[in-house]
Amino acid sequence: MIVGGGPVGLLSASLLNKAGLTVRIVDVEFQPNHWGRGDWIHGRTLELLERAGLETELLATGAHVEHIQAYKNGKLVQSSPFVPDTVDSKYPYLLCVGQHITEAMLQSQLSEHDVQVERPCTVTKIDVTADPDFPLTLTVLNMKDSTTETVHSKYLFGCDGAHSAIRKMINVDYVGDTTEINGGVLDALIRTNFPGKKQVSLLQNDMAKTVSLFPRENGLTRIFVHFDVNELDLRKEQHNRNTIQLEDIQQEAKRALMPYRLEILGTMFWSTYVVGQRLACSMQAMDSRVFLLGDAAHSQSPTLGQGLNTGFGDVFNLVWKLAMVEKNRLSKEALLTYTMERRPVAHQVIEIDKTVAAAAADPTTMDTYCKVVDRHRLFTSGFGIQYPPSDDNMLLHGQTGAGMSAPNAKVIKAVSGKKARIFDGIDVFSFSVLLLVNNLTADSLPIIRQVIQACQEGGNGGGNSQHTRPALMLTIVTTSTKDQLATCLDGQPDSDSLLDLIVLDKLNQNQCHRHYQNMTVSKQACMILALIRPDGYIATLADHPSSFTSTLQTYFDRCVL
Repeated sequence: MIVGGGPVGLLSASLLNKAGLTVRIVDVEFQPNHWGRGDWIHGRTLELLERAGLETELLATGAHVEHIQAYKNGKLVQSSPFVPDTVDSKYPYLLCVGQHITEAMLQSQLSEHDVQVERPCTVTKIDVTADPDFPLTLTVLNMKDSTTETVHSKYLFGCDGAHSAIRKMINVDYVGDTTEINGGVLDALIRTNFPGKKQVSLLQNDMAKTVSLFPRENGLTRIFVHFDVNELDLRKEQHNRNTIQLEDIQQEAKRALMPYRLEILGTMFWSTYVVGQRLACSMQAMDSRVFLLGDAAHSQSPTLGQGLNTGFGDVFNLVWKLAMVEKNRLSKEALLTYTMERRPVAHQVIEIDKTVAAAAADPTTMDTYCKVVDRHRLFTSGFGIQYPPSDDNMLLHGQTGAGMSAPNAKVIKAVSGKKARIFDGIDVFSFSVLLLVNNLTADSLPIIRQVIQACQEGGNGGGNSQHTRPALMLTIVTTSTKDQLATCLDGQPDSDSLLDLIVLDKLNQNQCHRHYQNMTVSKQACMILALIRPDGYIATLADHPSSFTSTLQTYFDRCVL
C-alpha cells in the first residue's frame, strides 16, 4: 500500500509493479495537483530513470539546462556547469520539467498494468497482526462517501508529503526549523531580452529582492522571488507568506531583471511558500514494514531542486532491496539499511540547503551563494552522493570506491564495434559485475573464466537454502585493441561467448579504467573487479585477482544473506 499520489508514490508503485509485486496507491486529493512543486531532475536521477525505462518522455518534453549562473546589477558574475567536467555521464545537465508531466508519465505507465491512484482515499489506522504473510491491517477511508475498507498488506509506503499522516501514525518525530524566509513562485509565458533566460539564473541588484529564473517545458519560465517576511507590506495585519500576492511576485521579478525588460504574457500558476528544513528521526518502523519516502521523511527549500531528486533516490534505494527480499534473494535484514543509507544523505541535503537558501534570500551574500553552489555541485547533481561503508549496510570495507556512484563510462562493444555506455541494458533489479583488464592476454583468461563461473553459479548464501543469490550481469572491460583481442581469443573454445561479454575501453584515454583505478588503493591496478548494486552504487572493489571470486562470495554471505 502506497499513501501519496505524487511523483515519489507513483515511482514507487511503478518500480514495485515492474518487480512483479501487487500495489495499491491512494491519495487524499480529489484531483492531482497539475502545477507547481518539483520540476528539477538532476543527471544522476536521469541515469536511474533510464535503468527503469522511464526517461524517454521526460527528456523529449523538458528543457535541458547546462549552467547555473549569477547576475549582480545586470552583470554576469559567475557561470558554472551543473555537472562538473570530471563526471562521465550521458546526462551532464539539469532537466527542467513540470511535476504534472512527471506524474502523468508515471500514471500512464501504471495504467498499462491496471493500477490507478484511488482518490480521495487515505489510510487512517495501522495495526500489526501475527499473520506472517500480511502482517499489516490497514483501515482505508474513502473521503468521498466516508466508507472504510480493511486491507491486509505486507508493506506500507508513506509518500504523503511534509505533513505526512503516516509519519504521525507511526510516531516518528520530524525535527528541524521553519525560517522567516518566504518565497513566491510563478510559471509564466514571458518576453524578455535577458540573455540568461535559457539557464538557471540567480539575479540580485540593489533595488529588488533576489530572483531565480529558469526555463521550463513548452516555452514556460519559472520565476522564484525570495521575500523576507519582515519586509512585506506593513499595512497588512499578518506578516506571513499569505500576504504575498501575484502582483508582488511580478513586480519584484521585473525589478530584479533590470536593466533588462520582462513582460509577463500569461501566468499559468503561482503560489507562495515558507522555507523550512526538517528531517524524520527514522525512515522506517514496525519491523521494517512501514517506510517514509520523499517529503514525508525530509523537506527543504526549492532553491537547488533537491526535493524530488532526494525522494526518487529514496525509492531507488529501497525498492530493489524489498523486491529481492520478497523473492528470497536477500534476507529481511537488508531492509534495515534503508534508513542507515538514506537518512545521512537527506541530512546533508538539508545542511547545504540551509546555507544556500539563506544566501539566496540576502542581496548582500551573492559571493556566499556562488561559493556554496560551486562547492557542492557534485553532490547536488547526485553524482557525488556516497554511502559510507559500515559493518551493517550493503557495502564492503576495503576500497575507497565502495558506496560511490558507479561511473557510466563510454565504451565500444567488441562484437559490433558500436559505442555504448557501460551500464546500457542493466535494469534496476540486477547486480552487475565489471571486470576491468588492462591488456587481455592468455594469462588473463583463467581468472576471467573463474569470475564468469562465480557470476553464473547463483548458489545460496552460507548454506541457507531459503535464499537464492541474485543474478550477476558481467561485463569485461579491456584496453586491448580489436586486433589484440582477436589474437588473444584465437583458438579459444569459448571465444564467441567471451566476445559477447567484452567491451573495449578505447575512448577518452581509457576513461573507464581511469575512473575505477582512481578508486583503488594502488591507483595503478592492472585488474579490478567492481560489484555494482542495482541502484548504481559500488558495493565493493577488489584489485587483487586472487581475491576476485572470494570478494563476491564474501559480499553475498555477509551483506546479502
